[in-house]
Amino acid sequence: MPFPAITICNMNQVQRSKVDHYQEGSRESDLLKVLCSHESLDNEESADAEINSFYTSLANNSLRISDFVMNHSQTCDQMLRFCRFSGIEYKCENIFRHIVTDEGLCCVFNLMPPERLYKRHGHNLTTKLDFESVSWDPEAGYPKKLPNKYYPRAAVGSGITMGFSVVLDAQLNEYYCSSTNGPGFKDFFHNPITMPDMKDEGLVVGIGYEMNFRLEASRSEAMPSIRSISINNRQCVFMDEKKLLYYNHYSRRNCEKECYAKFLYESCACIPHKYPQIYSNASVCTVSDTICIRRASRIENASRSSKCSKQCLPSCFDLSYMADALYFPLAKRDFRIENALVASINKSYLLDNIAVVNLYYRETAYYGSMKNVYIGFTEFLSNIGGVMGLFMGFSVISLAEMFYFLLVKPISELIAWKRGKLIENKLNSSKANKGQEFLKYNQNIWYTRELYPKGFTSKTIDYWPHSEKEVFNPRKGKIIKAFK
Repeated sequence: MPFPAITICNMNQVQRSKVDHYQEGSRESDLLKVLCSHESLDNEESADAEINSFYTSLANNSLRISDFVMNHSQTCDQMLRFCRFSGIEYKCENIFRHIVTDEGLCCVFNLMPPERLYKRHGHNLTTKLDFESVSWDPEAGYPKKLPNKYYPRAAVGSGITMGFSVVLDAQLNEYYCSSTNGPGFKDFFHNPITMPDMKDEGLVVGIGYEMNFRLEASRSEAMPSIRSISINNRQCVFMDEKKLLYYNHYSRRNCEKECYAKFLYESCACIPHKYPQIYSNASVCTVSDTICIRRASRIENASRSSKCSKQCLPSCFDLSYMADALYFPLAKRDFRIENALVASINKSYLLDNIAVVNLYYRETAYYGSMKNVYIGFTEFLSNIGGVMGLFMGFSVISLAEMFYFLLVKPISELIAWKRGKLIENKLNSSKANKGQEFLKYNQNIWYTRELYPKGFTSKTIDYWPHSEKEVFNPRKGKIIKAFK
């Protein structure tokens, strides 16, 4: 399981030293108003002549906000002063890259590279790292063979010593406009294959404080047997079941971003820089498109924009992170502290500009959930048998008994009866034939009436079969059972 991707943004949108020379009324000056004045652009129907003139000047402004931000914001080498991961200290520029988000230019660690994230090269990722990227997703996991230096990296263990630590420099004297109501940073910990949503989900880090974020990973998995259930019924999507237009990997967040990008393109014929470029021929929105984008993002259009997002179901395999924060102020007095760099910084500058962030796993184990078929065919039959056995005294043996007494036994008795009748008929026929033979070959039989004197009675019966009688057989020369 990889360590989370970490995105860090300075709330300062642009550096003062890089924009102070722009004159009022210039295209750059109008762009700065768009970037820093969020509420003024909502008054489109204002009767103020100055505001109407400003809207007119925006209509002819072809500058791209993404390009301006990348050239005028604080860079990663200025913001990141110290980096340590799994107990090893690194040069921050070797493990961080720039990324343009809805909070401006930010720095990200452990995020998948553009060639693995996007089907077309992304415009919002710059700089290459000294580590080799490997394929990873929550469903397939890591490949079997890994290089020595790779990313997304995995944590060696739990605890603050095996986690991630970074020292941040806000450069307060360079603040021109903030995305919030004060100075500071925003951090967000997310899946290595998903893009961050910093404005809505970023966690605030205050200047002059050390923040400890204790992580818990939550993993959801699914058994292959649930593929037989329809997607709407199981309410999750496997990676190979739904393909996105811009992202290589499916996730609910990526799907929702593509849906909103599609809605904005249909509304304004361009896609803002912070959304995926889902169409290869679509243009990136410029300053002149700002009014249209703000109008499309209003609450009254929420039903249109959410129509597509309702089809974005969670992934059957997913990985998410939850963090609880502990914070305490940095040292105000001169005494020995753990980080030598922090100890060497002037105390006044330290409290006004520096923040320290520590991110680590709470424990080595993680919690997860498994989606599986609740009742399969075998369980269904077992439940039917159990219910019938409970309420009707019915069991599998009873089923066999019913089959025997209702079908097997009647048929066997019928066959035995027919066979008995056939044997009886054959015996009767054989008896008649043998009786005729006896009379034919025994013409000199003695009758008892002639042998015995008058007054002696006897009962004569048939010879066949041999019953209780006495008959003299001259052929055999003996008496066989004569009188009863």
